[in-house]
Amino acid sequence: MLRRLTALILASIAGGAFILTVLFYAVVVFGSGEEISQENIEKILAVESPVYYADGVTPVGVFFESAHRQYIPYERIPRDFVNAIVSAEDRNFFLHHGIDFLGIMRAMAVNIRAGRIVQGGSSITQQTAKNLFKRKDRSLGAKVKELIYALRLEYHYPKEKILEFYANQFYVSGNGRGLGVAARYYFDKDASDLDLVECAFIAGSVKKPNYYNPFIKNTPEGKARARAAAKRRVAYVLRQMYRNHYIDRATLEAALARGIPFRQGRMTYSLNTVMDLVKSALTDPEMEDVLRRHGIDNVATSGVKVITTVEKPLQESAVYALRKELSRLSIRLDGYDHARLQERYSAMPLGRDGPEPGDFLLARVVGVDAGSGTVSVAFSTGDDVDGIIDRRGASGALKALVKYERELWSTPGRGELERFISSFSPGELVYVSVRGRGEDGRFLLDLEKYPGIQGAALAYRDGAIRAMAGGFENRFFNRAVYARRPMGSVMKPLVYTAAIQLGWNSMDALDNRRDVFVFQGQPYFPRPDHESKSESVSMSWAGVHSENVATVWLLYHLCDHLNTAQFREVLGALGLARMPGEAQSDYRARIRDAFGTVVDK
Repeated sequence: MLRRLTALILASIAGGAFILTVLFYAVVVFGSGEEISQENIEKILAVESPVYYADGVTPVGVFFESAHRQYIPYERIPRDFVNAIVSAEDRNFFLHHGIDFLGIMRAMAVNIRAGRIVQGGSSITQQTAKNLFKRKDRSLGAKVKELIYALRLEYHYPKEKILEFYANQFYVSGNGRGLGVAARYYFDKDASDLDLVECAFIAGSVKKPNYYNPFIKNTPEGKARARAAAKRRVAYVLRQMYRNHYIDRATLEAALARGIPFRQGRMTYSLNTVMDLVKSALTDPEMEDVLRRHGIDNVATSGVKVITTVEKPLQESAVYALRKELSRLSIRLDGYDHARLQERYSAMPLGRDGPEPGDFLLARVVGVDAGSGTVSVAFSTGDDVDGIIDRRGASGALKALVKYERELWSTPGRGELERFISSFSPGELVYVSVRGRGEDGRFLLDLEKYPGIQGAALAYRDGAIRAMAGGFENRFFNRAVYARRPMGSVMKPLVYTAAIQLGWNSMDALDNRRDVFVFQGQPYFPRPDHESKSESVSMSWAGVHSENVATVWLLYHLCDHLNTAQFREVLGALGLARMPGEAQSDYRARIRDAFGTVVDK
């Protein structure tokens, strides 16, 4: 029986070698190289395009087509990872020509002894071909096609380049692929900073990443099983590295004694309105035409660096301030009904690990101490106290609640803060913002209310957007630029901003009587949708109550507060001033054609 099995194996090797020799000459040497070309593979392994804040350093997010990867050339791949992946997946990688016949036979023998498939024989080159050219099934035809691609890769590229392709293509989690994403996701560091154990884990997990991933497990038991499996896999990879003489005995024992230092990093960027607006701008037909003229057909796969005008400190302040104000305003308009809020909060996830100052998140009440004026909360289902809502943290919500229950100018009386804190119960869900950390290391929190109302904030300077908060969550729908408002309502903030810059004060009186305004010889008669209670209103009142007539009057009189020198300075800044030596007729024609404005004096 053993002799027959040996003869069968030898015959299979001889037959396989003959077939592959024919394939090599028929397909690799004489076949077309289009699919296997560097250009085509670069399209498959498309480089993402990063988007930065105005400093050009801090990332806002990234564009990518279908997979998020941070492409790493072979020169930057850690040597420990190269040794680990070769030891784990294909120890003869640098010796064979794409197909490891000895490895295939070794895997067959192991599988025969086990009575099931426990080991694969695919080389790293074959796996690279499968990942790049997407083997659709496990049929014989698909396998032969994969072998052909593997041979063609070996014919056209050096081993280092094939390993580079592989290291940037293997699946990590979600839509993340490659060593760069894996290093950030599992250990929150750059690939160049990975140590031996970390390299061994990533190399050992490429075939079954979800099995070894503790971050995607939903229960403590599941996380523990994943960590135990990861530890066994790392030990296997390290021992293979020792057998292949990549590490010595002392290094092996030191590495085996270490745990795997998992630290989940941000693999992708959260949705935000800045990225949405950048994407919208870059898909504008005129912008696409400009990009094409510079050889860029697809921004998401071009690797270009996009720098916005948004300033990160101002952006974070704008989002934080908007969330705070909407929380307070929601309490002032609708109170703080504990029972109703529990219904809303029950559908929301509890807070995350490692919150930072400025974060807004859901927590669960663990304890209440009305005497000291504190509410202890946890960000998980356990009883460990993660943060404290102190007297300062509860006072903002209480002030807003008092205004809801009584009058706008009302303030909390003696003992009301203690009664308000006593109204909370253990187990109750609360929405909070992180103010900082106390001396005991616990988070200091402000009580908030997840609002049922929305708002937006937009900060301009020098004609550019410096900060933009499109709503409480600052994602999904950008109310800062896409709010469905009539044109008049959209223009009012611009008119009032210009008025303040031109010397007006928010308390200056505006004429709110119906009138006819003449522009370029054409009469305009505003027809407001409501009756005003006063013929003269302040600019502040006009803005709050959306007074159309007063706004048009202000627009008509924007430059009333300027002296002659200031007026000429404004005209010069806008390009409306008469150029030195420019004839009056030429000046009028230029202003008419460029700005649609008639100069009558």
